[in-house]
Amino acid sequence: MSRRRSKTDPFEDLTWDDLESWAGSSVVSRGRSYQRSHRVQDLARTPDGALIAWVLGTEKYATRVDFGEDGLTSVCTCPYWTTCKHAVAVVLEYLESAKRKAEIPTVTERDPRLANLRDVDEAGAEDWDEYDEGDTEDAISRRARESPTDMLRPYLNKQAKEQLMELIDELATSFPAVRKALQDRSELAEGTVQKLVKSVRREIRELGTKPGWQNYWDGEGYTPDYSGVRDRLTVLLERGSFDEIVELGKELLESGIRHVEMSHDEGETAAQIVSCLNVVFRALSRSSLPSSEQALWAIEAALSDDYDLCRGADAFWEEANPSAADWNVVADKLLQRLKRLPAAEGDDSFSRSYRRDRLTDWLIHALQNAGREDEIIPLCRQEAEKTGSYVRLVSYLVNADRQEEAEQWIRKGIEATRVKWPGIAQQLRGMQREMRASEKDWLRVAAFYAEDFFAQPTLQAYQEMQKAAERAEVWPAVRAAALHYLETGELPKKPSAKGRPAAAWPLPETGLTEVSPRWRRQFPIADTLIEVAIAEKRTEDVIRWYDRRSADRTDWGWSASLDGKVARAVANTHPERAVAIWKQMAEDSIDQTSKSAYQTAGAYLRQVHRLLKQMGKEKEWQAYVAELRQANARKRRFLEVLDNLSGKRIIET
Repeated sequence: MSRRRSKTDPFEDLTWDDLESWAGSSVVSRGRSYQRSHRVQDLARTPDGALIAWVLGTEKYATRVDFGEDGLTSVCTCPYWTTCKHAVAVVLEYLESAKRKAEIPTVTERDPRLANLRDVDEAGAEDWDEYDEGDTEDAISRRARESPTDMLRPYLNKQAKEQLMELIDELATSFPAVRKALQDRSELAEGTVQKLVKSVRREIRELGTKPGWQNYWDGEGYTPDYSGVRDRLTVLLERGSFDEIVELGKELLESGIRHVEMSHDEGETAAQIVSCLNVVFRALSRSSLPSSEQALWAIEAALSDDYDLCRGADAFWEEANPSAADWNVVADKLLQRLKRLPAAEGDDSFSRSYRRDRLTDWLIHALQNAGREDEIIPLCRQEAEKTGSYVRLVSYLVNADRQEEAEQWIRKGIEATRVKWPGIAQQLRGMQREMRASEKDWLRVAAFYAEDFFAQPTLQAYQEMQKAAERAEVWPAVRAAALHYLETGELPKKPSAKGRPAAAWPLPETGLTEVSPRWRRQFPIADTLIEVAIAEKRTEDVIRWYDRRSADRTDWGWSASLDGKVARAVANTHPERAVAIWKQMAEDSIDQTSKSAYQTAGAYLRQVHRLLKQMGKEKEWQAYVAELRQANARKRRFLEVLDNLSGKRIIET
């Protein structure tokens, strides 16, 4: 962050890097859009020299930006917890005005924006500390609305009844939400619970008709507001109408699942529904349903929920604590339901298997809590062949110390799943490998990892094989065979029929069907050879295989991620090559002509600048930037990225 360099106006010394260091590139980009859209109004200076303005966003926000000893600071009446796009827009509007030498007025202490901002300063310090960095502006806004108003109690306690009545009447007239809340409590006080229940049901149905959506780039969108439903459910909870809440919860969950399915707002609609269902689960344990029925209600809800809407069920389970007798009833009913489920066959077999496995997991949980553990392994054995859930069966067999039976099912499971569900077969191989590791049979452990490597020769598979082979003290021979395979495609010689390793290959057979390669390969496998050479710090081999790979992009494929790894690996020993790679990556990104691609190009160009500066070639950098400007003169968004890299003051660009 720039310090105060100008004797008169520190804002004018700001560079784009300063602004991005302060607010982040994404917020700066949004702030630029706000400033260009003329959303900054009534820009002024405060008596102490800070900037202040109204900024038009979702609402009209008062925003102040100052330049202190530690750099830029801001405060805004928007709900965002940290430096916001409104503050960035104010800075940019000021610099634009300064560039035009426009007169900036100074406000008095009576300016209403200063009063609004003082409220934020006084109340915000302790309130905003509760917010997490991952919160969205909408999430913060919701939480702010949910905060208690204890600060008002001293004032309210001093008011007479007539004054309070006038205040309530004024609030109810001005704010529909207040009027609705008062009507709800009035209806409950008069004993008209059913009227409120019907109203909540109607609101649930109405909300579920319009999907949520968000365009985070433009800051636009729509999130259905379930706060009214949540507040009314809370009123019913306080009233003790637990059965009514549970009944509403069924409809809320069914409608909510459909609503989330048709919404495109990255979980915002789901979060609204979750807040309502949390109230339902608090009511469930206090309802008149028998404990076993309460548990079944929560289980049924979880089984129907593919969107994690029932995450508040933990509160129910902590409070309900069903007895063994209750779990016995639950287990019997889940067993009956499992018998009624259709076989997992046909086009929908995966979905049916998934749902059957979820039901089986709950059934196992019920059997454990009912003290019926002896039924679990037979159930798992039955389900393994129906749904492919061999991993679950083997886990229970291993935990029961039935190793031989577990290995039999591993072999059976691999044969049954290796074509249709190769991921399950791979998990079973991993379980067999762990069993060999528990026996400290490191040669066979290394053999398992070697088979995985030859089936999918990645750097990660190579390094896992290396760890096991080093423990077995056979790594040099294994490494030589692995590198030979990557270069030529020739597999190592297999052990003899008597089980003895071949002379050039020190590892035995695993005893399981080998994993088949996922696709046909062309050799040498340059990408993996490059990554292995980088990991082993063999720079010359990195360049050799990179040049071989670069000769024909079509044949070898292309990965910007790998290019970046190569550039970083050779930067110290071959800086010119690293510069050339970063330049090519930047130019490829520029050709994609999108805002995100331009930002990616900017990151690559920073690497170019860093290396050229270390090499004492600042003039070469300046010439390259000028060349990029000329070649991309019509790409305004990219020119902004170049501005950010220039080191020039914003006011100069």
